[in-house]
Amino acid sequence: MNIIPLLGGIVFSALGIYICYDYRRFNKKALKIKGRVLGYEEYISKDSNNIKRKVYRPHFELTVNGTTYEVKSKTSFHSKIIPVGHHADVLYQEGDEENARLAKGNGEGLGILFLGLSLPAYYFGLFH
Repeated sequence: MNIIPLLGGIVFSALGIYICYDYRRFNKKALKIKGRVLGYEEYISKDSNNIKRKVYRPHFELTVNGTTYEVKSKTSFHSKIIPVGHHADVLYQEGDEENARLAKGNGEGLGILFLGLSLPAYYFGLFH
């Protein structure tokens, strides 16, 4: 048994489970509204292989009951998924509009990716 890959597998699977849980929990109570993309924050991100890539974090606004909220997304994308000025579906929870999310996002796919990455780590941790 190799402890380092095993610990990596545990971390990846825990993160994957949390992302899937958070996605389902949020969407279960979320309301959908149209919002407008205001712009993108661009920054350079390094992956695990030290490869640098430009990623984009959208800023958008939504209006709920006459109050307009400007939100900086917590999720980044590898492209500008929605052109600036265009409208997009936004999910929010009543009373927590500041934490709204673009409906077009990574969602469960990211959680499943982490769960998939945990499998080789478990294999190498348990059998090598």
